[in-house]
Amino acid sequence: MQYIITTVDPVKNSGGNKAKKDIDHFASQLENTGVIHLPIYATRAQRFLFTRLNVLKQIKNNPAERYILQYPVPIPFVLRQIVSIIRKYTNAELDFIIHDLPGLQFPERDRNAEITLLNSVDNLIVHNPAMKSWLIKNNVKTNMICLGLFDYDNPTPMKVTSYNSTICFPGNLAKSIFLTKVSFKHQIDIYGPNKLKNYPKCVKYLGQYTPEELPKHLNENFGLIWDGDSIETCSGTFGKYLKYNNPHKASLYLSSGIPVIIWSEAALASLIKENRAGICIDSLKDLDKILSSITNKEYQIMKKNAEKLGQKLRNGYYIKRALTELTKN
Repeated sequence: MQYIITTVDPVKNSGGNKAKKDIDHFASQLENTGVIHLPIYATRAQRFLFTRLNVLKQIKNNPAERYILQYPVPIPFVLRQIVSIIRKYTNAELDFIIHDLPGLQFPERDRNAEITLLNSVDNLIVHNPAMKSWLIKNNVKTNMICLGLFDYDNPTPMKVTSYNSTICFPGNLAKSIFLTKVSFKHQIDIYGPNKLKNYPKCVKYLGQYTPEELPKHLNENFGLIWDGDSIETCSGTFGKYLKYNNPHKASLYLSSGIPVIIWSEAALASLIKENRAGICIDSLKDLDKILSSITNKEYQIMKKNAEKLGQKLRNGYYIKRALTELTKN
């Protein structure tokens, strides 16, 4: 028996919560796989008093050969309790499913402490080969399995669309400074919290929705994956992180049957290119010319390929494959 351990975050309308929920959903469809939910208590006093007791109770009531923690956990104290209790009171294997690597994403964080933690577990499910290579270069010795893409439970029917050069971009808009600098002939529809005060005429704000509701509102031809404050390249902390991570919005797009426009240096660019499920670009300055050159026939081929990948995401293909591979180690 194996259990996914998921800490329940209090933040609402969070794509990160959606990714964890979907792993719970698809993993529980596998034989001999269950899910343990651990609450993140609101106050420090509650965490100190109840976390250890709750973890001990859950481990006692759900004995397993393997526990797989969805990492990171937002409160370091909770993370330490989970790891120490599993190691002290069980002989089970302890693995991590990586959602984000704070030590890579934010260079000012204590990277050495995170590397030590990652070396203390038995296996890691990481995003892609680029993330795996970075971890190896930074002295992580733990066995690693590449996920490929985050699956996305999406019951909204995929839409039939003709090509009209439209683009969507959902996300935390406060960090998407590049949107204030674009000057497209084509329209880009944006969704999400923390919108900025002023956008160019080509940018249209269409509101904020939960990750579950959002697919119902996406009618555009392409979904954009870009980050940072520049339109010439993906720059800064968030832009550079694209070289290593799998943005969850890629799964939103593909599970909706929407082809992807992605920075050519992003870790996922090779997957999009190999599957002919979108466009890889060096600079947003090139986007108008590229969009204008695409025919409806060419677009429909990309859309069909996006739908093929999207169907896999709707079925939990990637997490089920990774968890199955874990059992072979």
